[in-house]
Amino acid sequence: MLHVAVLMALYSGDQADPFERALLSILNQSLPDNYKLNVYLGIDGPIPPELEAIVSKYQSRLHCVSRSTTNAGLACTLNRLIASRGDETYFFRMDADDVSLPGRFAAQLAYLQATPDVDILGTAIWECNADGTRRLVRFAKGAEDARQRIDRRVPVAHPTVCMHRRVLDRLGNYPERLGNEDISMWFKCLEAGFRFDNLPDPWLNFTVTDSFWKRRSLRKAFIEFHSYVEGIWRLYGLTWRYIFPLARLILRLSPEWVSRQVYASRLRA
Repeated sequence: MLHVAVLMALYSGDQADPFERALLSILNQSLPDNYKLNVYLGIDGPIPPELEAIVSKYQSRLHCVSRSTTNAGLACTLNRLIASRGDETYFFRMDADDVSLPGRFAAQLAYLQATPDVDILGTAIWECNADGTRRLVRFAKGAEDARQRIDRRVPVAHPTVCMHRRVLDRLGNYPERLGNEDISMWFKCLEAGFRFDNLPDPWLNFTVTDSFWKRRSLRKAFIEFHSYVEGIWRLYGLTWRYIFPLARLILRLSPEWVSRQVYASRLRA
């Protein structure tokens, strides 16, 4: 029996209906009989009654529920879950407001089994907007593309990630940056020589709401800038590549309508 884990964080800012859809999209995944799915839910601080009701409703189907009394942030929550892991071989990431499409887990596990040199596997996504429109977004095409383009965009969409246990066994925790923990983790993975890849088909509906833009604070913009600069320095040293985090910082400091236009443009291709 091959054990598979899902790491999912929940906090008071999440909404009940999207959370339940996200949770069901995990619990209803079909896997071959020789796989066992263990869902690890990390609750980051107090949550409102409507979220507690959903946790209670599906408690019996969750392998582990870990709680903190205060809001410690995503990285701390993920690290608590990682510390409590069992004998799982693969670890999926999942957000509390996105939807994994049917067949996602089986597709990624089949690819990883067939391609043992890949350590971290993502997929393309459907970016779903509040107005009902959606956009197909793809990420790095293999390990070399991930390494060469991480200065300008993430190699994987974090809620699509499935990583091999050896990544966590070697690197341990996510960097606790109070924001941008994922990009800091991906830089750590590249520095350690781990290999990325992505499935070209979209296996996740990624939710883009107004709160997505509200979370992009000035403080987070500078934390993101520091994460990129630090990561680029460790990978490349003195290089022209710093122009990309600088351009991203300028964009983050621009009016929201400018960020929205660039986010929806071909500049992200």
